[in-house]
Amino acid sequence: MLTRHRRVGLARRNLLADRRRLGAGVLGVGLALMLVLLLDGLWEGVQAQATIYPDRVGADLYVTQAGVADFLGETSTIPRATVDEVRATAGVDWADPVRGQFVVFSLHGKKVASYVVGYVPGRHGGPWSLVEGRSVGRDDEVVVDAALARRHGLEPGQMIEVAGRRFRIVGLADASGVMTGFVFVTHAATDALLRAPATTSYVLVGTQHPDEVKDRLADRGLTVFTRAKLAANDRELYTGIFGSTIKLMVAVAFAVGALVVALTIYASVVERRREYGIVKALGGSSRMITVTVVRQTLVLTAVGFVVGGVLYFAGRALIAELRPQFSVVLTTGGLARALAAAGLMGLVASIVPARRVANAEPASVYRER
Repeated sequence: MLTRHRRVGLARRNLLADRRRLGAGVLGVGLALMLVLLLDGLWEGVQAQATIYPDRVGADLYVTQAGVADFLGETSTIPRATVDEVRATAGVDWADPVRGQFVVFSLHGKKVASYVVGYVPGRHGGPWSLVEGRSVGRDDEVVVDAALARRHGLEPGQMIEVAGRRFRIVGLADASGVMTGFVFVTHAATDALLRAPATTSYVLVGTQHPDEVKDRLADRGLTVFTRAKLAANDRELYTGIFGSTIKLMVAVAFAVGALVVALTIYASVVERRREYGIVKALGGSSRMITVTVVRQTLVLTAVGFVVGGVLYFAGRALIAELRPQFSVVLTTGGLARALAAAGLMGLVASIVPARRVANAEPASVYRER
């Protein structure tokens, strides 16, 4: 009976027999797992960016137009007088108007889509995290998302044109949405841009009793959403758009990685089938040989996982440099899913070569040329 030490030695020797094949296999697994990690991180980034405004701006409730249930998916228009009605409601600590609108403008001859937010300077609804510069104070000033500015070489002091009007950049904000950025101007500036001075899009509400205030506002006939519900609606909108594609790409990456491992291990097993035949002739059981092949496969996958982690960080840095509008977020859950995918990949890949050597008759290997 072969000892465990000898079984480990056999697995190690088989892996190291052809170092070029081993390197190619590890690289293939690493690339597949890098893709899994990047896609999972992109998925997490999409979900985080889809809700960045309600998550960061600090409002507890949102009053919207009837039939509008999210912040980014639809355009809401309500009377500006709604602000005073909300402020007069018991339990409301503060209420401020915000106008939101997707706008396409030109930068260096290219069309750029951004979500323009109009807010009252000094009140809630504006940029929550300035990277450089200051907030807007005049109707001809603008704060631009830092990632958008980086992509187009924009800096504070420069002039840009939005919907036919020129604005001076006074600040850069950490405010990247899904594939686009937020641009902040005064509410009065959006009134002029949209020629709708007596309206707004949302009323942001701050309160210590959101459930009670929500009911009171609803009794006044207003459409009200909590921060969590509005964020969930935005998340559902964007995950519905991108979810199927990203999940399909993760499945393809998993299949490619499993195939690379399987081919590498299968080639190694076939080349050394005589040794396995000798092991069986010396009393090695099918179970022992199967465990050896599985161990060999899992070792290859584990090394590939480490390589995949290194490639992931390199890939994320490259994406941040070339496409800063895409956020790739590594979470504990994402790392655990990648680790589980690596283990499952190794187990799936070991099935065919393990069955091949476990079912082989010792004498048959000597009849093969």
